Amino acid sequence: MPEGPPSEQPPRSADLAATRVVRSSDSPRPNRAGPACLVVIVGPKIGTQIHLEQPIVIGRDPACSVHLDSDMISRRHARVESVAGIYQIQDLGSTNGTYVNDRRVATHRLQDGDRVGVGKILMKFLDSNNIEAQYHKEIYDLMTIDGLTGVSNKRHYNDTLASELSRPGAGGEPVSVIVFDVDHFKRINDTHGHAAGDAVLRQLAATARAAIPAQHLLGRVGGEEFAVMLLNTDHRPALGVAEGLRAAVQAQQFQFQNQLIPVTISVGAATRAPGQQEAPLELFKRADEALYRAKTSGRNRVCS
Repeated sequence: MPEGPPSEQPPRSADLAATRVVRSSDSPRPNRAGPACLVVIVGPKIGTQIHLEQPIVIGRDPACSVHLDSDMISRRHARVESVAGIYQIQDLGSTNGTYVNDRRVATHRLQDGDRVGVGKILMKFLDSNNIEAQYHKEIYDLMTIDGLTGVSNKRHYNDTLASELSRPGAGGEPVSVIVFDVDHFKRINDTHGHAAGDAVLRQLAATARAAIPAQHLLGRVGGEEFAVMLLNTDHRPALGVAEGLRAAVQAQQFQFQNQLIPVTISVGAATRAPGQQEAPLELFKRADEALYRAKTSGRNRVCS
């Protein structure tokens, strides 16, 4: 399949790494009908639409349709085009690879909802069916959901915790917070690469969601740090949830590119007792301090 010159310019293109839109692709109201698009969900210019009415070339070369100024991006990294109405992405021999749903691909047919990764940029493919409704849902999710892991983002988690602790009657109920992060996460990135680290975080979030009762709020509050808000939950049952989470992660087989990656977490827990006056930040701080004790006392354990 011919690549075409990198200077091929679609009607809308974006210089994402420089946070500069070459031709407007951040319109808050996309067309109801028309071409499919990629929406940036992780990286600079979150929410930017890259319309696909013409073939695009993604790369570090400023002449590319979508210019990403990053050392992790090749000069001509990938190409996206529609062939007989079917959208596909082709890696153009990039150094660090093109990924779809965590799998490195050479050529891949895109389907609605696919996550496309180049370097540290993550995009979601939206097909042309009811694209306006899909786009507005994506924007709402970007305001509340962490694009990498699919759990609540830091802002939404903090806002919800503050709201719950200040609502009428909340002072008469216990509230617990669990904070956990990945042990030796830098070692995982250094050994297996950042794409593997991202995959580990996604799998960790899925494992945590399965291990934590559905009524509790899970959020990503840092690079590899997560928190859980447990309403009407006293200290002992909160420790039970924390230990169940730790054990579930240890038992889980984390994989990337068919390679097993051992993963454990350290966990801290804190509880605001009924009648106790404590700000959300202070409660979180106590759980975070307990996490630090879990780290310094050997990792892969729960402290409170």
